[in-house]
Amino acid sequence: MVEQRFQKEFRTKKCEELMRPEVRALMDLPLDKKVEKSLEILREAKGRFKNIGIGFSGGTDSLVLLHLVLKVFPNTLPVIFSDTQHDHPETYEFIEKVKKEWNLKNFNTFKANQNRVKEFIDKFGLQTPEFTEICCEFHKIEPMRRGVDTLKLDALITGIRGVEHEERAKETIFSPRKSPKHIRVHPILFWRPADILEYVKKNNIECNPLYKQGYTSLGCMECTSLNKDPNAHERAGRGVARETIMEKLRALGYS
Repeated sequence: MVEQRFQKEFRTKKCEELMRPEVRALMDLPLDKKVEKSLEILREAKGRFKNIGIGFSGGTDSLVLLHLVLKVFPNTLPVIFSDTQHDHPETYEFIEKVKKEWNLKNFNTFKANQNRVKEFIDKFGLQTPEFTEICCEFHKIEPMRRGVDTLKLDALITGIRGVEHEERAKETIFSPRKSPKHIRVHPILFWRPADILEYVKKNNIECNPLYKQGYTSLGCMECTSLNKDPNAHERAGRGVARETIMEKLRALGYS
């Protein structure tokens, strides 16, 4: 039996209730209309901001986002990968494949200057709230902030969706950040999981092989587990601690 907070229907409904009216209104559009709206958002971003980058993680959402972005921007647009040094081997291999096959000419990897995961596990315990906060900030969030600062971006396009998490559900399409100062752009905020899968199928896009193993949301090996229960929400494999402190993580700069 899936715990209620991780049940697909319960959590999706909760996320939709938290969405801003203008975002929620887009949720039930057919895929072709959602694609049009996402491209419209990207074109608006292109007109509003001088230096724009895109965050890429090797997951399906960021892959679909990249596919859309390349319809509007040339492949010289800066792509940022925040390397936690603890992603699955399959993810690293897949990212290298995408870089080569999609001919990405401006791919930038940022990572922490040391690997402190074991130190944090020993001090706080694996997957505790304390571990999750300090480890994510050090290995994932700070490298992304540094990437935005180093590349002098005034906007960063990310592939978050509102039904993924209650905190993401509250987002706006264009969302300001302070450290460093820039705007986060969320072109697929109103897409459902089924939209992502339909888009991938229609465009014959190869995805990270971890999904075929039963993962539904990808992160570091220490904090990501299989999620083979069809009644479980897509983020059920990401651990309780991360889900409960997401507001704090996003305040630090998590997508």
